Amino acid sequence: MSVDEIITLEDNSEYVLLSESIRDGFKYFLASQLINSAPSDNYVIFKEIKVNNELSVEIVHDVKLQDLLIEDYEDKFDENN
Repeated sequence: MSVDEIITLEDNSEYVLLSESIRDGFKYFLASQLINSAPSDNYVIFKEIKVNNELSVEIVHDVKLQDLLIEDYEDKFDENN
């Protein structure tokens, strides 16, 4: 998976991957849910995982980890602007 990719979850909801961070050997993505094919204000952080040699995602619920990842994403945003 990579930034700007659109992924579809099992419930058929779609998300665009906005930013990537790597922590402890895992990739994490800040993502925005697509509504009517446009990014919305519904943001989540996904952890990329491998299941049966296929890539999948799970939502990050750990608040401390979310805070660390948001700092990473903000730093990347600041570097690019």
